[in-house]
Amino acid sequence: MSMEQTLRQAMMAIRGVKLPELPAEIIALEAELQSKFVSSKSIAAIIEKNTTLSGEVLRVANSPSMKMRSECKNIVDAVSNLGFTNIRNLVTSVLLEKMFNSTQLYKDIMGHGVDVAFCMAELSEWVADVSRDEAYMLGLFHNAGSLMFATKDPENYGKLFQNGHSNPHLILEKEQATYGSHHAAVGVLLGKKWHLPLDMLSAILLHHNSACASIVTPKVRALVAMIKVANSVVAEAVYGTYRSAEMLAYQNDGLDELMLEDTALPEIRNSLMTFVNEA
Repeated sequence: MSMEQTLRQAMMAIRGVKLPELPAEIIALEAELQSKFVSSKSIAAIIEKNTTLSGEVLRVANSPSMKMRSECKNIVDAVSNLGFTNIRNLVTSVLLEKMFNSTQLYKDIMGHGVDVAFCMAELSEWVADVSRDEAYMLGLFHNAGSLMFATKDPENYGKLFQNGHSNPHLILEKEQATYGSHHAAVGVLLGKKWHLPLDMLSAILLHHNSACASIVTPKVRALVAMIKVANSVVAEAVYGTYRSAEMLAYQNDGLDELMLEDTALPEIRNSLMTFVNEA
């Protein structure tokens, strides 16, 4: 099936549900980043117009997820320390996290995304060419399509989502049978609307595939492997989910691709539990 057909099916699957618009702050940031006279102060000024956003950006920037070398005392500090592209990623992450928060199902899906995002950020320390903010944003967005299905079918989607913690391949089959598409494809629709990079869009679409080795682009292959490992760690450590043979194969495929040191996974798991307990 072509990409065009896949996305058309995804649109049909959520017919009647509007994809969230690209937030005004991201539009303003993108315009400023393309100007000739962009500066830390001009970028900070856009973020500071929204006091809630400013507070959340500082909170995440200073959280264990980002591992900043020094505390960011204000938004200018955050922009200077992270850089323009990274602060844009962080703002996008914060805006997505706060957009869906009205029901328990939304909170469950976003809470899972935050935990996976933390693990992804930790994993980035062992993966070349993937920054912490980039990994964090992908962790939040990888299940964004689930938020749309939760909007479309709040009565039934929660059980499907929970089952996905044990059966990462079966969930796509069940979604396809129920809705005519799956959350990975729907997530690409939202990612495109929010101007996510192509590598991230590809990783969102492919994060439930059976073998990382089948992915041609090295960075996409690494990103998908990171999602697989992070999901497995979160399922076992946070949710106490029984890890079926399907989930273990999913995790091991990611581990084989990343070739992590033996100490990496225990360190990430311990950091995650500290993060969850302190949250």
